[in-house]
Amino acid sequence: MSYKRSDFVPFSADSGRVGANLEAAYEQWLDAQQQLATLPVSMYWQRKASGDYLAVKQRSSDPGTTLGPRSDATEARFAEFTQRKAELKQRIADADALIGDRAAQYRALRLPPIPDRQAEILRALDVAELLRNDLLVVGTNAFIAYSLLCNARFPAGVEETEDFDLAWCRGSAVSLARTNAGAPQRSSLMSVLQGVDPTFRLNRKKPYQAVNANHYEVELLMAPSLAPLPKGEAFEPMVSLTEQEWLLEGRPLSVVVATLRQRACPLYVPDPRWMALHKLWLAGKPERNALKKPKDRRQGEVLLSACRYFLADTYPLDIDFVLELPAELRDLFDAWARAGGFDPTRPTA
Repeated sequence: MSYKRSDFVPFSADSGRVGANLEAAYEQWLDAQQQLATLPVSMYWQRKASGDYLAVKQRSSDPGTTLGPRSDATEARFAEFTQRKAELKQRIADADALIGDRAAQYRALRLPPIPDRQAEILRALDVAELLRNDLLVVGTNAFIAYSLLCNARFPAGVEETEDFDLAWCRGSAVSLARTNAGAPQRSSLMSVLQGVDPTFRLNRKKPYQAVNANHYEVELLMAPSLAPLPKGEAFEPMVSLTEQEWLLEGRPLSVVVATLRQRACPLYVPDPRWMALHKLWLAGKPERNALKKPKDRRQGEVLLSACRYFLADTYPLDIDFVLELPAELRDLFDAWARAGGFDPTRPTA
């Protein structure tokens, strides 16, 4: 089916301003966190028989490395480290307070939030510079970003979910890193997950999935063209899912949303047009779980309709877009267009 414009409920006129302010506060927080992450975990004086020595730990698990005996130079280095770390922690605290205020405004406008469990992981991925460079968010959580982009509540598609899917994108046109899939990376996905929750382990029966002690699942999907993953990644995503290639087309979208507990969370999601058709294709995939198919179809139809009514300038469903589609997706688009009386040669009519 094709949804009507009246099926979408516009957000408040203030929603764009509130969302932009939340994003600005989050970027301040992210910048300070990323700078803090480049500092050693600790620097301290270690007493030895011959006197005090300056020691440093790059990570909490490190045994510590000696930088030299106490001297004007090592005291200056220790003072510089202590001051820099204190400054960054204060910047983070200030940004956290600002985020809390702006997230409260966001929630007051009844804009769509994201659960805090997903948000904590996504923030950690962003600090580690994996989100946007190596990974993008796919699945139901992405629909929060699309709803905000359209400045309207969807009639369906933003249902809350208790787990989420990530797609590998490094080496593709939608990665901000623009490097090949085998390039070295700072952290692995599993190391970030275990930094958030040490109980995360790879599901040996489904090596594309990590599960924690509470049975919370994080899945990593991968397009065949990007295989294999870099060395050091524990995940083994299936590389036979040709449909994942479609989520690497077009122009991805980056937004910041509030969480249920009034924090901020980044989302980096695929082009809404390609996501919509991807969902419609999944709804007809024979191997797809039959219980998921109605939701897939509903989400695809809602998102295509949202592109039609709200994103004609930024994500047009025009003839140029249609000609880019592979045959299996073009048939789905044509069926949707016929059902809704939509003509891609006159997309704004």
